[in-house]
Amino acid sequence: MAAQLAAPPAAVAGSAATLPPLVAELEQTPTSFLEPAAFFVSGFTESLVDLKQRITAAHPSLPPENPGSKWPKTSLGCLRDGKRLTPDQLAVLCQICKEESAGFEQQQGVGGAEGLKLSVDSASVALFECRSLERLLSCQHVVFQGGVDAVQPSAQERARVTGILAEPEAPNYWFEASRDGNREAHYRGRHLGATLMHPLELWAHGEADEAAAHAARPGLRVRGVRELEDRRALLAAVEHFRRRVDVALPEMYAWFSNASLHITLRALIN
Repeated sequence: MAAQLAAPPAAVAGSAATLPPLVAELEQTPTSFLEPAAFFVSGFTESLVDLKQRITAAHPSLPPENPGSKWPKTSLGCLRDGKRLTPDQLAVLCQICKEESAGFEQQQGVGGAEGLKLSVDSASVALFECRSLERLLSCQHVVFQGGVDAVQPSAQERARVTGILAEPEAPNYWFEASRDGNREAHYRGRHLGATLMHPLELWAHGEADEAAAHAARPGLRVRGVRELEDRRALLAAVEHFRRRVDVALPEMYAWFSNASLHITLRALIN
């Protein structure tokens, strides 16, 4: 069953001293904005980097942060079990990524207009039964209450993403990308864990919930209907990308449900 991630309710008034420590850390965090860099996010904002550092410092019993959450991304799907890309197929996939990335770049700031962005104004503590988050045991949404921070990601964060984007150009990339593991069974098989994440699809129960969310969510208060439009445009771009991959590489990829798509901030229990 796919996880249904509804808009979180307005925060209940209370002092930080009465809140669970992790919730208190989250509520102190400012809302910030992620923007695409190619078919990719440009980097974690300083507010989100600070949140991750505060959590690590305040909760030393947590496992070290996984490498995969040190740069912002959304896992759209995975290779099906028993499938392996050939070098030619990998080249086709990389070309599709470049072409779809060019489309994002054209949308950013055309004619001086604001480009597509995503307000990270909340985080969700998810207890999951599979790594794709398509089966959740529970999900607690916490709205950020630390104001708004519109500062762009730092040069260090942007450089980290630039390095990841350059990896397909390395001579040994196919060898690394074609290794066994991390196929469909890895993501959809039984695995209990907990993670801190921001879902892409925030509401799943109709316009009434979207309207109510305006009062509770800083991102919607700041950007209004543009926030909803950008999230829908992002999911439409994802669907277009999936269709292109399925045509070029049929029966190779399994795609995760839209309701499970998320940006991982950090794992809590691996």
